Amino acid sequence: MLKLNRMKTLTTILMVFTLSFFVKAQNFNADLIPEELTKDAYAVVRFDKLNINYENYNKVTVTNEFAVTVLKEAGLKYAYHFESYDKKSKIDKFEATLYDASGKKIRELKSKDLKDVSAADGFSMYLDDRVKYYEFTPASYPFTIHYYIKTISSNTLFLPKWIPVGDYDVGVESSSFAFTNSSSYQIRKKEKNFDHWNVERSEISNSWNYSLKNIPPVKDEILSPYLNEIMPVVIFAPTEFELEGRKGRFENWKDFGKWYYDNLLQDKQDLSEQEKQTIRQLVEDVSDPVEKVRILYQYMQNKTRYINISIGIGGWEPYPASYVSNKSYGDCKALSNYMMSILQAVGIDAFHTIISGNPYKKVDIDKDFAYMQGNHMIINVPTETDTIWLECTNQQTAFNYLGKFTDDRFALSVTPEGGKIVRTQNYPPDVNKELILGKGEILPNGNLKTNLIIKDSGLQYDLTYRTGFESSQEQKRTLNDWFSVLPNLSIKNYEFENDRKNAVFITKAELESGQFAKIFGNNMTLNLIPFSRSESGLKKDNSRKYPFEIRFGYTDEVEYELKIPKGYVMNQAFEPLIYVSEFGNYLLTLEVLNPETLKINRKLLVKDGVYPKEKFNDYVEFRRKISSLDNSKILLEKL
Repeated sequence: MLKLNRMKTLTTILMVFTLSFFVKAQNFNADLIPEELTKDAYAVVRFDKLNINYENYNKVTVTNEFAVTVLKEAGLKYAYHFESYDKKSKIDKFEATLYDASGKKIRELKSKDLKDVSAADGFSMYLDDRVKYYEFTPASYPFTIHYYIKTISSNTLFLPKWIPVGDYDVGVESSSFAFTNSSSYQIRKKEKNFDHWNVERSEISNSWNYSLKNIPPVKDEILSPYLNEIMPVVIFAPTEFELEGRKGRFENWKDFGKWYYDNLLQDKQDLSEQEKQTIRQLVEDVSDPVEKVRILYQYMQNKTRYINISIGIGGWEPYPASYVSNKSYGDCKALSNYMMSILQAVGIDAFHTIISGNPYKKVDIDKDFAYMQGNHMIINVPTETDTIWLECTNQQTAFNYLGKFTDDRFALSVTPEGGKIVRTQNYPPDVNKELILGKGEILPNGNLKTNLIIKDSGLQYDLTYRTGFESSQEQKRTLNDWFSVLPNLSIKNYEFENDRKNAVFITKAELESGQFAKIFGNNMTLNLIPFSRSESGLKKDNSRKYPFEIRFGYTDEVEYELKIPKGYVMNQAFEPLIYVSEFGNYLLTLEVLNPETLKINRKLLVKDGVYPKEKFNDYVEFRRKISSLDNSKILLEKL
């Protein structure tokens, strides 16, 4: 034990000496930054030194020293740092110093500049977390701000990751990471995305060190992946930890799930006998277990609303079902637990499911490396043939429906026996469908009258169903956006139907469009696709550096009968337009039903996926081609 203490003391002395020497030697003159780091950059990280010392299962010390030179006003956000704390995590030091463009010290920020505010997110009733940050106004650009932060926490389950580049359009001179395990407990680590990056790394006894230098700004390319998918990432996870005073241990997802269930979930299903009786009466005449789940899910939706309450361990532990029942509100964990309790009352098993919610990117729980992940909770209900998924924080969405926030990704199902990696609902392109059925008439003056029925399903339901809950004024604005390609649009009538049983949102609309067809003497021209035309503003990029992702595939179909003015005929036959690409397919046909009626069919299928950067310009061509085909016109001649 004496030998260990000496080693810890020596390590501390060396760290302090190294940090002091480094700061004194650092020159913050903006002119010294290499040109390749400032080109197209809003800011440059001069250095970023992150040190983690895992001292015991219930103590971790983190020091972070970094300096950022902000080059222009657009990069001002990179100068601010927000440090959170709570009753178990203490900010030991928080210092900041400003320097001018030449690197001359302007001033040290004082306690009067330090703001201390609640971490309320706008959806929370109570939050225990608070945030400190320095508030200041720079006199000119460029300028540099240098931070030194030290925190000490007894919550050791969450350890900071090392990601050397934290945002797009920021250059980095130097980023380093040191992790020291001063305890007798095992630490696990994972390294990602080290290929193509010159990461220096070393391991000496119980310490690991990483560094990366001179990283030019990463351009935020359209449809680009997240930075943590292309940047080096290092993750350390303790085998032994403490969370809000509760000790735990795990090395794999099964162990973690078991700890989570035993310590945070068990015995939280405490509905009153009176409510259990009410629940049983709702489904007493229903034999189909899926229909039982649907009825009870609607009962939960009608009774509750989402409000976050996080005090102490409340960020990880759900409130009991009885609390939600009495208050009629809760966060994702509490509402999921309440829904499970409702199902449990009628003998249906369901399981808490930890997931990383993100509508813009499918973020997986790392199935191969167990550490605290996820930001959301849903539940899964296994059946004989499939799995029912329930999002309990949304009181408006459909039954057994996960939208873009949680679709098609790995998640962790927590059972009494332990954790199990599962995959959530996948929505292929033929399921993510918008079907437009319509009839229209072109008047002799070129105006269009039309009646439409639009059915959105799959992830396209996620894009539209909220419209049904908007005010009439908002709904009209939405419809104007949807049909903005129609000139001189007038919305005569509309109605919405939200089929929450099958996740289909139906729009019925009666529209008029002035001067839809263009009249030239005795002839007129008109677009074959009056609405829902594909447009493309994408530009080719010959210097693209990273892959691109089509977030979800989809199918758009139009079946439309169009009556043309009496005495007009098409000047020539319309040949089907067919286009096939690796990104999708397109078909447009026109059939003459009778001299005054045309039938138009159009089908577009776009495939999801991650594609190499070399194919980006091909994708731009695909979108342009689709847009061109959607703008196909016909000429009508007057007899």
